[in-house]
Amino acid sequence: MDHVLKKSWRNKKIVTGITVLLIAITASISIFLSLIIAHNQAVSKETKHLREITSGVLMRMSTTRQQFANVVNYFSSVAEKDACLPQQVQKMQEFNVSGFFLQGVAHIRDNKIACSSISELLDGMVLGKPYRTEPDGTKVWSNIKIADWQDRHLVIFEKSGWAIMFVPSHAIEALDNSEVAIGVFSIQSHRLYTGKGEIATAWLERYQGKQALTFIDQERQMLVYIAPNQLNVTAVVAAIPLKDINDDIVTFIQILIPLAIIVGLLLGGLFVYMQRTRYSTKSAILRALANDEFYLEYQPIMHLHHNTCVGAEALIRWRTPDNTFISPDTFIPAAEAAGVICQITQRVFELVAKDMRNAFNTHPDFHVGINISSHDIRSGDLLSLIQTLIKSSGATGNQILIEVTERGFLDDDEALTTIKDIRSCGVRVAIDDFGTGYSSLSYLTKFQLDYLKIDKTFVDSVGTDAVTSHVAFHIIEMAKTLQLDMVAEGVETAAQAKILHERGVKYVQGWLFSKSLKRKDFYAYLDKHPPTAE
Repeated sequence: MDHVLKKSWRNKKIVTGITVLLIAITASISIFLSLIIAHNQAVSKETKHLREITSGVLMRMSTTRQQFANVVNYFSSVAEKDACLPQQVQKMQEFNVSGFFLQGVAHIRDNKIACSSISELLDGMVLGKPYRTEPDGTKVWSNIKIADWQDRHLVIFEKSGWAIMFVPSHAIEALDNSEVAIGVFSIQSHRLYTGKGEIATAWLERYQGKQALTFIDQERQMLVYIAPNQLNVTAVVAAIPLKDINDDIVTFIQILIPLAIIVGLLLGGLFVYMQRTRYSTKSAILRALANDEFYLEYQPIMHLHHNTCVGAEALIRWRTPDNTFISPDTFIPAAEAAGVICQITQRVFELVAKDMRNAFNTHPDFHVGINISSHDIRSGDLLSLIQTLIKSSGATGNQILIEVTERGFLDDDEALTTIKDIRSCGVRVAIDDFGTGYSSLSYLTKFQLDYLKIDKTFVDSVGTDAVTSHVAFHIIEMAKTLQLDMVAEGVETAAQAKILHERGVKYVQGWLFSKSLKRKDFYAYLDKHPPTAE
């Protein structure tokens, strides 16, 4: 009996030892993998951050190149003898005002500025031999200094006698992350045109062009990302200290190591949990739709001169039965990712028809703006939703404003057809958040639009010394040229309203006038500020 007990005890001891060893091995492997994952995640996170920064700079550079092409294409048919006539100078000034980041437009003869959009500063300036000539014949002058513009060095692009001027540092001035070093340089000569922070020459010399490059400079302890422009002539370099990555690694390790030990022991259970979690967002939204947890608030759109409420933007809200408010910034992207955003859009149309029937019937000059996504444009159901809204609410077509973000225009052919069908119902269309995402000037001319909504990002900088303060004015001038009505979003101060009014903006919305209101409160506000026919 003692022998059996001892053998049994010995067997249990062996099994326990093996179990402990396996747990230790599993935990060690999990911890080791966690360290690798943490490092890779940290590098990936910061690389993505640098990629986003360089993409923004490259987009600004691309915009400048496109504006240059527009200038050359327009003036290519102008005879040399007519190049500096007053009407041509006036056209240069128009290009100057409407072009983002442009400081001037000029005609150049024999490396000398013959005439320009800023005659008093630029006319007669001798430029000398260009810094380089590109394969397509474009001549480039860099580091051009103008006495009245302190600390601003111009770059000039010229082709066929027509040129634009811009400040290269504007492409990076909007970046507010002091930890990130960033610069623009020539791929061929490795010459740095403009930069912020410490840019190592060795980084530029290492880059050969064509493909994006990511590497770690161990000597300087920096993560470096370099990407070329479309012409593979210039490139953008961005770098961030490794200490930021190390901080991220510590954060990831604190999260991953405990999880890794659990994952090593309960991988199957965690997989099931993840599979269940994967579908929870979609189920929650569909359940909320079925339970009528979504409702609308309406933000008044005001006529600046008359101080009357001419319309409202319908804003979807979600409050759960336990009184938890879920932000649209959270559930809208989640609904798009889960493939249920079209169901939410349908509910918005239903609620607008129910809530705004009296407003439509009482105020013929009143309209409601409804936001749609790119998914709604592709769904094929949008026209039917609009027609049902008009029929059920008694609204006229011009009392409905469909607001499309710039992403909605990415599929040009489909968007073009959809917008044409919408406007055939008498419904007006606005481009929302213009200039904040995939903006292209071609959207404003290719698509039949009625309104341009100036994003709060640009309105906030109006009347300040911010680098972006001039962007709102450029947008306003473009809208005027294209005869588009404008709505400025996020107006919060009387100073902003005054400046926008002076610039010709008639319609605004923002907390200076009212926050978004529930149906009952909005009707009370509308009664105090009824719209008047213009």
